[in-house]
Amino acid sequence: LIDSGIYRGDVATWTQDRLTLRGVGGPVVLDAVGRSAQGKAIWVIAGDRTTVEGITFTGARVPDRNGAGIRQEGTHLTVRRSAFRDNENAILAGENRLSDILVERSAIAGNGAGDGFSHNLYIGTVRSFTLRFSVVTGANVGHEVKSRALRNDIRYNTLDDRDARAGY
Repeated sequence: LIDSGIYRGDVATWTQDRLTLRGVGGPVVLDAVGRSAQGKAIWVIAGDRTTVEGITFTGARVPDRNGAGIRQEGTHLTVRRSAFRDNENAILAGENRLSDILVERSAIAGNGAGDGFSHNLYIGTVRSFTLRFSVVTGANVGHEVKSRALRNDIRYNTLDDRDARAGY
């Protein structure tokens, strides 16, 4: 459990399996302020079967312009009731054909480095990606949702490119 508050520069790599990381008692904001775990993200999640709930990720930037709120390297990620704004990527997941990723009831807005190679959401080649009951909007030039998952289930969301600078 993570107590409410603004955590500046508090980045981490999570290697444990079956973790639930949950904000409690009010808003929990992780503001990168120029820091990153492993030069990749605010949180690098290397463990399997991780759940993230009620956390806001903001300000992820790295020299290669693909800093993420969450960089998913393990298998099976669930993100609920969380927010990602003003990162180079909200969630960046690589190739893992054994992995399932679920994002629900979350707000993802204004992410992207402005180069067309970073996105609000970028899901690599995983077994499945599910996005539901979320708002994804205002990507900075890249895609609102980019997925190479073998199976995608994208329902009951608002996908909105307010200024027509991003792709769907």
